[in-house]
Amino acid sequence: MDGILQKGSELGLLPIDQEILNERSEISLEVIPDDYIVGDIENEANKLIDILTDRKSAKTLVAIVGGSGTGKTTLAWKIHDDHRTRNAFVVTAAGGNPKEAKNRTQLELMLASMLKEKRFLLVLDDVRGHQIEENSLEAHWHVCGHGSRILITTRDENVATKLNASYIHQVKELSFQNCWSLLCCNACLDENLHGNTLRNIGIMIIQKCKKIPMAVKIIGAVLRRKEQTQESWQRVYEFEGWSFDDLRGDVQGLTGAIYLGYHDLPSHLKQCLLYLSLFPEGSTIRQQFVSQLWISEGLIDRQDDCSAEKIAEEYYEELISRNFLQLETGNRDITRCTMHDQIRSFLQFFVKDKICSGEVKPGTNGTSSEGLRHVWISGTSTTTNLEEIATVTSLKTVILYKNPLRNQGLDKLFKGLKYLHVLDLGGTEIRYIPRTLEFLVHLRLLNLSLTRITELPESINYLRNLQFLGLRYCNWLHTLPKGIGNLHRLQTLDLRGTSLHQVLPSLVHLKQLSTLHGFTVNRTSVPEDDPSGWPLEHLKDLNALRSLQILKMEKVSDFSRVKEAMLEMKSQLKDLEICCSNDDRLAEAREDDSRTLKQIFDSLSPPQCLKSLRIVSYYAKHFPNWLPCLTNLQRLVLSDCKFCEHMPDLSKLNQLKFLTITGCSKLLTVEQESAGVTQAFPKLEQLHLKDMPKLVSWIGFASGDMPSLVKFRLESCPKLKCLPEGLKYSRVLRSVQIRHADSLEVIQDLPVLKELNVQACNELKIVSNLPLLEVLTIRRCPRLDDVSGVHYLSHVCITDKELRKLPDWLSIHAPVLQTFNIVGVSELLDRLLPNGEDWEIIRQIDKVYANLLDESPFFTYTKSSGDFHVDQRIGEINKPPVVLGHGTAAGGLSIPDHSVEISSQIGVSRVPMNRISTLRRVVRSYLVPYLIMVMVAMQFLSYYLHNRSTREIWLVQTLFIFFATVFLLLLVFLD
Repeated sequence: MDGILQKGSELGLLPIDQEILNERSEISLEVIPDDYIVGDIENEANKLIDILTDRKSAKTLVAIVGGSGTGKTTLAWKIHDDHRTRNAFVVTAAGGNPKEAKNRTQLELMLASMLKEKRFLLVLDDVRGHQIEENSLEAHWHVCGHGSRILITTRDENVATKLNASYIHQVKELSFQNCWSLLCCNACLDENLHGNTLRNIGIMIIQKCKKIPMAVKIIGAVLRRKEQTQESWQRVYEFEGWSFDDLRGDVQGLTGAIYLGYHDLPSHLKQCLLYLSLFPEGSTIRQQFVSQLWISEGLIDRQDDCSAEKIAEEYYEELISRNFLQLETGNRDITRCTMHDQIRSFLQFFVKDKICSGEVKPGTNGTSSEGLRHVWISGTSTTTNLEEIATVTSLKTVILYKNPLRNQGLDKLFKGLKYLHVLDLGGTEIRYIPRTLEFLVHLRLLNLSLTRITELPESINYLRNLQFLGLRYCNWLHTLPKGIGNLHRLQTLDLRGTSLHQVLPSLVHLKQLSTLHGFTVNRTSVPEDDPSGWPLEHLKDLNALRSLQILKMEKVSDFSRVKEAMLEMKSQLKDLEICCSNDDRLAEAREDDSRTLKQIFDSLSPPQCLKSLRIVSYYAKHFPNWLPCLTNLQRLVLSDCKFCEHMPDLSKLNQLKFLTITGCSKLLTVEQESAGVTQAFPKLEQLHLKDMPKLVSWIGFASGDMPSLVKFRLESCPKLKCLPEGLKYSRVLRSVQIRHADSLEVIQDLPVLKELNVQACNELKIVSNLPLLEVLTIRRCPRLDDVSGVHYLSHVCITDKELRKLPDWLSIHAPVLQTFNIVGVSELLDRLLPNGEDWEIIRQIDKVYANLLDESPFFTYTKSSGDFHVDQRIGEINKPPVVLGHGTAAGGLSIPDHSVEISSQIGVSRVPMNRISTLRRVVRSYLVPYLIMVMVAMQFLSYYLHNRSTREIWLVQTLFIFFATVFLLLLVFLD
């Protein structure tokens, strides 16, 4: 249970993707990139999905076993992402947030509350032997809903045995052909052009890799940077580091490949990679934080024409391209990565005397305190002794993020660690910062985010080398010291989520600031007249800004002040967020002032280099004039702009990839003004429209528009009568999710759509001409009566508490469906049972899952085996006649009191059972108790007759055996 408790908030116990348009939390991950999928993974995944979704078993733990880098996690998350898995399990977080639990017992109770009576799939990756005890999960199955499953990956088969796994799957070794394809993919090698000349040496290299996928990928990245000649590849094959065996727990083939990949790195990247071994095992490695750490430790080679942050980003992306960092599972965001533990172990071999991380204290893991430079103590169960850390005077990095430490010892820490470069106290319980902070004169990074501090000491003025100051979500901090204005080297001041009432420091001299979040605007150019914020003019000389968040923009009343901010001159600005106060009480007043606000925003004029823009709570009727002119914009979010009545032509934003428009309450229509002249949204990949109660249409598209759209989401647009026309022109549209579109009647003509999820669309009647649609999810769409032109439909899910019979269109598609999930009332599900009115439809589908509205299982049916499994709780509710097929699990059905019919094969003549049911009640209520009393009496009689004749004793014993036999037969009958 230890592994579950430690990962409870990450692995299936909270909603994994809250964007799924569903009232329950579902398992949902992004599609795994194709270049990660090699080998026979499709067949392996299908086999394991069949096992996990088989509800006949009361409990099932499935283990995927394989060595490091063999693809266990890829297989597990492909299973996790499959539609059959997502529809077969329910994951809820109704019991509370596991992160709030302060101890194991509290967390156990919280998890039990969340999972009670729920059917869930829990995925635990890389479970180790020290994390579990024999049969340690058995005691916790009682809280789980019937059909719940646990899927683990582990390197050690003994772990699966200790956990009493019901099925153990050994990951198959890749074939040479699959390895060759993977090598070519990562080496950017055209098999048709160079395949024949390099294949032989490539196969020899693959043999060195022992056909381990991760090793092949790392070597492929090395070969990508070599000449595509036999001589160049031969040198890689002959590299002496293949025999590296100094690492404990060495995986032959993988460690050698890691060593070769590391050896191939330039020196500056080697130092940056070694530093990343500081991150605890399994933790998320965020690009922004990593960049700050590298810069703070002087690992970034500065260039005159490029900022340190930009260079750090390039280093980070280079390590991803070399496969030393992997994107987080289920996430394509390159700013969030993880490091494989085998790579981390390799790096720690070189830095074991300098770096210490994990649930440890300096000197307790075999690491000598002498020469120790960097520590990350992530323990959350016990408070770290700061006085002990203060004695290790050589430390340059101390990260205690979310450690439950308090202020005790903080003073000694500041006095003892005079050479500290990085101090992260974020998420701790500290309430104040001592004046002795001034001793940390070499400090570059200070993170106090998510703490309870109420003020910062003026002694922060002495930290003249400070570059990064994090004060995010400090709810008790309402003022800043003047000394911050003297930190001339400061590059990041992050105040996001921190509400300041009194702002004292001037920012005009912080000319190296590249990130400024939480910049609150005041009403005057004189700070002393309104200390609740900064004058907008303070931004004038901050030309190094790359990321800027401006709050309470409505306070500005003088247009000249806006122009003095000179945003258009900030040539490095990439990310801009502009917010007005969100206060509904001022709605009417704002509507009157909308013209003024429009002029203020028009005066801002952001630079053309901007890549990401977010406008929040803007209350003018028209958006600023410069919005459609930001030709390099890639991400645009317009949120809670409640009074906007007109949307500018955004189709001209040729680089735009992500567009979100939410809360535009008065927007009626969107029209592309240049329809047919130029291609609209040529690079747009995701489009999200939400909370626009008056939106009627989005028109003006022409053939060829939106060619790159992958995902479209529509939520709470009750008057929208048809989907944006541009959807049908996409060549890669994969997912459409629609919720609360009450006027939408037809969804049609989306030629490449793969997945459609529709919820609470009361007027929807037709879904047609979606020729490549594979997955259809319908929830609360009572009028949908026509689903046609869906030739590849294979998975259907219907949820509706009002539905009383299956829709007619389902009978047409039933023969080709692979899975059908139905959630409804018992009256509907009764019709699906054998002998029910809709049984003829159900019996044609490969796999059927029927659940009640509370998600409790009702029955499952498998066509191939004729297996029909009814949940035991069905016996608690009156049911109509049922026919069970041959091979049905008898233990899965509790016979009701009225007419139930059973046959040895579906479709043959029936035998009435109501008399048998009545007899069972009589036997259970009367005969069994009296029989027990008779047997007890005979035992006493046998005792009193022990001195009588042998004949009498024999007679009593014979009678006892007779009645005992009858009793056992009756017990069998009652089952």
